[in-house]
Amino acid sequence: MRGREVVVQAPVRQEAELFRRLLDALPYPIFWKGRDLRYLGCNAAFARVAGRAHPDEVVGLSDYELPWRKEDSDFYRACDRQVLESGVPLSDCEEPIRGGDGRPRWTQTSKVPLRDEHGALFGVLGILIDVTARREAQEQLQVALAAGDAANRLLKAQVAEREAMQRALATSEMRLRTAVRGAQLAIWALDAAGTFTFMDGGAFGALGLEPGFLAGQSIFEVFGEHPDIPEQVRRALAGESFTGYVSFPGFHYETRYTPVYDEAGTLTGAIGLALDVTERVHYHELLERELERTRAQLLQVERLATLGTLAAGVGHELRNISTVLNSLRTYFTECAQRGVPPEPAELEELGWACEHVATHGRHLMDLGRPGRAAPERVDLRELVSGTLAMLRTAGITKHLQVSSSAPDAPLWVETSRTRVEQVLLNLVSNAADAVEAVHGRPAEVRVRLFEDSAAGFACCRVEDTGVGMAPDTLASIFEPWFTTKPPGRGTGLGLPVVRTILQEYGGDLAVESQPGEGSAFTFRLPLALRPS
Repeated sequence: MRGREVVVQAPVRQEAELFRRLLDALPYPIFWKGRDLRYLGCNAAFARVAGRAHPDEVVGLSDYELPWRKEDSDFYRACDRQVLESGVPLSDCEEPIRGGDGRPRWTQTSKVPLRDEHGALFGVLGILIDVTARREAQEQLQVALAAGDAANRLLKAQVAEREAMQRALATSEMRLRTAVRGAQLAIWALDAAGTFTFMDGGAFGALGLEPGFLAGQSIFEVFGEHPDIPEQVRRALAGESFTGYVSFPGFHYETRYTPVYDEAGTLTGAIGLALDVTERVHYHELLERELERTRAQLLQVERLATLGTLAAGVGHELRNISTVLNSLRTYFTECAQRGVPPEPAELEELGWACEHVATHGRHLMDLGRPGRAAPERVDLRELVSGTLAMLRTAGITKHLQVSSSAPDAPLWVETSRTRVEQVLLNLVSNAADAVEAVHGRPAEVRVRLFEDSAAGFACCRVEDTGVGMAPDTLASIFEPWFTTKPPGRGTGLGLPVVRTILQEYGGDLAVESQPGEGSAFTFRLPLALRPS
C-alpha cells in the first residue's frame, strides 16, 4: 500500500518542485505567514533579503527573529493583522526594511489574505518590490500583483496538501495557468537541449501561440529567426542567470533566465520569464524625443548668446564709421558750397568707410541668419577664416595677437556651416577671455588646421597663452551651467553645446591645460570624400 502511495505522489512532488523552482525564479521577494504571524515559507529572493541561505531557514520564525529593526517589525505585523482582521488585501504599502546586508531600503509591499478550500482565512501572503532607487512602472506593479496572486493560489494548494495533495496541486496548477494566461507575461521551462518542457502565459497569446503548443519543440528552431533569443538561451544553458530584452514587431519584453540544477549539481535546463515592457519602451522613446527637443533649444540659446555678444561689437564699429561719414558729409557740403572739388585723400577715406560699412553689414546678416542643421560640404579652412573675420569685426579679438595656419589643400567636411561656426566662435571667444588676465607675456591666440589622414579627420586646434585651468576645473568644464567666467560673462552652456554639436556630426573635442601655461582645445570632424 505504501509503495503505491509513493508511485502516486512522485509525479505530484515533481510538479510541486517545478512550481517551487518557478516561484524561486521570480525576481520579487515573496513570503507567507500563518495567523500567529510566523513565517510558513518564502521564495529564494525573500530568503536572501532576510540574510538566510535557503527559504527553509525562514520557516517558523517571527519578524523579531529576522534582521529587521523592532519598529519596522512592529509596522509589518500591524499591516499583517489588518489584512487578517479585515480579509481585504493591502496593496502598495510602503515599508522600510533593513536586510541581512544591513543596508536600509524601502519596499512597496502588497499583502493578500490566504484562504483554504473552505474559504477560511489561515494566513497572509506578501510580495515586495524594491523602490529605493526608483518607483517601479505601473505595468511592473500589475505584473508583480498578478505573480503574487498566482503564488497565492499555489501556496493555498500546498497548505491543503495534508488532506488531498494531488487534488490541491491540480487545483493550484489550474489557477496558476489561469492567472499567468490573463497577465502579459510568459513563463517557460527548457531541458538541457533547449526543448520546451513547460510554457504558459498571456504573452504567448500576443505572439499568436497557444499555451502548451510549443511543448516538445526546440526553442532554437521555433525562434531561430530572432537571433537574440537563441543567444540568451545559450547563456542560460551555460549556467548564467541574467536579465535581457527581446523585441517583436509592436512588442517589447524584458526576459529573465535562471539555470536549473539537480541535486548532484548537474545543469538540467533553464527557466525563463518574460514581462511585457512595451509601454515602458514607448515612454522612453517619448522621453528621448523630449530630450532632443530640449537639447535643440539649448543649442539655440547658446547661439543667440554668442551672436548677441558679436553683434554688440559690430554695432560699436558701425558707430565709429558713422562718425567718419558724418565728418565727410560736412566736408563735402562745404566743398559744394564753395564750388571746389574735394581732396583725393578725402574721397579715398569715403571709399574706405563705405567698404567697411558693407563688410560689417554683411557680417551682421551672417550672424543673424537662421542656423541650418542639415549637413553641407564645406572647406574647413574657409569656414575658420570667415569666423576669425567676424570676431575681428566684432572687436572680440581686436586687442589680441591672433595667428592662424592651414594646409594648402582644402579640408572638406560634411557638416552644418552655422553650427561649426558656433563651435569656432565659442572656442576662440573663450581663448580671448582667458588671456585677458595675462601679464608678463604676449596675449596670443593661435588657430591651427591640419589633417589626420590616418584616422580620417580634419582637425582644428585653438591654443591660448591664458591663465590655464587646474585639474578640478578641467574635470567640470563640460558640465552644464559650469563656468569660470564672472557673472554676466558666460552661461555655462558653451562647451557642453560645442561638444554636443561635434558629436552630432561624428566628431569629438579634446582639451589640454596647465595652470599658468594656457589651454588648447582640439576638435575633429570626419573628412569628406574629395570632389572628383
